[in-house]
Amino acid sequence: MPQKKIMIIEDDLVLLETIQEILTLDAYECLGISDTEHVFSHMEQFKPDLFLIDYMLPDWNGGELSGAIRGMDLFEQTPIIIMSAYARVLFPMTEYGCNAVLEKPFHIDELSKLVKSYLRTPIIDSGLFPKIRTIMKKR
Repeated sequence: MPQKKIMIIEDDLVLLETIQEILTLDAYECLGISDTEHVFSHMEQFKPDLFLIDYMLPDWNGGELSGAIRGMDLFEQTPIIIMSAYARVLFPMTEYGCNAVLEKPFHIDELSKLVKSYLRTPIIDSGLFPKIRTIMKKR
């Protein structure tokens, strides 16, 4: 079975490296991105099976990025997990098309279990993806 790929988008380099190390030990292939300038070209080349995205990024928020990813045909069914210290405020984040919100700080086991559950379970189209894709393509 091929190794599952995870793209981690996090501007805190220490946290990015830590998450990469944890998920690499869990036998995933990881690509860490700290700057969103060329994030879409990295996505298309790497073709991740799951995205882990920080909510508070310098150029835009993780919700906007999640919505933009959902607008791409290649990733419309790819699981997206938003990481945020403000998760209690962000639960409507699913409106952007993310699958889950992981509250910071989190325990390593929480991260591993959540990632594993989304990579093991096929994503069922909730009807939200076509709506998001239509909105994103109108921009």
